[in-house]
Amino acid sequence: QTMSNPQTKIDRRDFLTSSAIGTAMAVFAAKVSAVETAHEKPSGMKITRIKTYMFNVATGPVRLDPKTKQAISSGFKTWLFLKLETNAGLSGWGEGSGEWISPIVRTALHQWDELLVGRDPLDVTAICDDITNRLPWKGGPILGSAVAAVNMALYDIAGKALQVPVHRLLGGRQRDRILIYDNGGLSFDSIDEARKQARAAVAAGARGLKGNPLEGRTWAMDRRELDHCVAVVKAVREEVGPDIELLLDTHGSPAPELSIAFARMVAPYRPLFLEEPCKVGFIEVLKEISEKSPVPIATGEKLFSYRDFKAVIDARACAFLQPDISHSFGIDNFLHISRLADEAQMLMAPHNASGPIHFAALLQADAVLRNFLIQEVSGNWFRRFDEFIDHDFRLKDGFVNLPDRPGLGIEVKETDIAKLPYDKRMTYRQYRHADGSWKGW
Repeated sequence: QTMSNPQTKIDRRDFLTSSAIGTAMAVFAAKVSAVETAHEKPSGMKITRIKTYMFNVATGPVRLDPKTKQAISSGFKTWLFLKLETNAGLSGWGEGSGEWISPIVRTALHQWDELLVGRDPLDVTAICDDITNRLPWKGGPILGSAVAAVNMALYDIAGKALQVPVHRLLGGRQRDRILIYDNGGLSFDSIDEARKQARAAVAAGARGLKGNPLEGRTWAMDRRELDHCVAVVKAVREEVGPDIELLLDTHGSPAPELSIAFARMVAPYRPLFLEEPCKVGFIEVLKEISEKSPVPIATGEKLFSYRDFKAVIDARACAFLQPDISHSFGIDNFLHISRLADEAQMLMAPHNASGPIHFAALLQADAVLRNFLIQEVSGNWFRRFDEFIDHDFRLKDGFVNLPDRPGLGIEVKETDIAKLPYDKRMTYRQYRHADGSWKGW
């Protein structure tokens, strides 16, 4: 009916009841074609230009290892935003922020100019498949981040073209608000600081707090650090009560034996999960820890391709998966991973250590997951999103509302971000034992 009457208006409420992305996008393309006819455009919508913005965002004082006094954090992060412009006056935004690798990701995006300009942006999956099919290297964070930025931006254009939020294009929302936790709400510097920081985070609306235990260890089986971190978790549990979730992230650096000992000692204080308890890449070790740990194990931020996740899922080597939508090839691959995990009855707790476009894309994708658990966000960054985007995000009772604006639901403050500095690369962290040997990541 729409195709036979090009003047027919598209009603957001009647669009997309199917959960199949292929069917959805076919219907979507037909309706957009009708819109183009109605506006008497001489040709279909095409990508005309790609632009990137890379800048430093201050994150606070540099954190020092309490034992070695060496830096274990940078004073800023490097964010990378992608803008795709079209001849229809619509633009889409994506994010490929990767801290130290952001400059390399930006180079990759600009090298793909010839693969993007002139393409119909409604061919979302086809364009991303075309890029990856042309490249002999199929995985890794650089390609994964660059493709992810493109994928987000294309979905943003698609939603804006039809005046529907992206979750409608993905089959429809399963929820209208997203449960989040505050990455940074749990400090391990001291018991007093941990109590103070936890109180502040809960007062600001967080219902989940995450921190990084065992980072102060001076050698592989540091019992003093083990006892200290358990004491911190105990104190925070007493401070915030039984209804606030506690999440523990060891960044994949401890020896498996230390992680198992920590999990057993901290279990009485009911952390929701222990994240990355060993180095990535050894599924048998991860599975052994999962079997021995009384605390559920989570992992995924250092995995990128569907094959990476499939190996973990097939082995059921952890309880919760944490793909990063900005590194694991974008929304399409994120949903592909989630469906396989759902079949294995594994829940998704997506990783998030990037900026507001990344977060906006996560909300749209989280909304359609059948097996969603909880979403990571930094409370400090969340409160600063107004500096970079116009948005409707609101935190209430531990949830962020799902925006109903078209596309990703945000508008980037392009003039403002164009003024932000990129004057140096991030300082490499120094995770060292007392003897000088490497202990981190």
